[in-house]
Amino acid sequence: MRRVYGLSVYELDPLEAAALAVNLPAGSLVWQRLDVPAAWTLDQYLMAARIDQMNMWMWGNADPKKRGPQPEPLPRPGNGSGHAVANPSNPEDSGEATRRTRTIKPMALTVAELDEFMSRDFTDVETKPFTHNE
Repeated sequence: MRRVYGLSVYELDPLEAAALAVNLPAGSLVWQRLDVPAAWTLDQYLMAARIDQMNMWMWGNADPKKRGPQPEPLPRPGNGSGHAVANPSNPEDSGEATRRTRTIKPMALTVAELDEFMSRDFTDVETKPFTHNE
């Protein structure tokens, strides 16, 4: 709650803390941790819908003989599993090739490991600007 309201939970009585927690804005870390629909903000939902539409458009405009199975929608928060609902027209046991997606898994660090990581000297690397040779 410090991130949203600038308050420490320990400075509030339990009812005030509960009232503030219930009214956290969409996209708050609490909602993300609980995996509820409020974990995403409106712009994140709109971006996911846009990506789903583009995937369907590209799939629909591909050669029907060469295209794979219908793309699945991006997973949305709040369905409990963290994965998209399976497409009923494309059962997994049909033997068709399925696409693999990369996932980033969180890694737990101890305080000492975090301090060691943060004490490293991070420097920017200068790169040359891209120029198109004609």
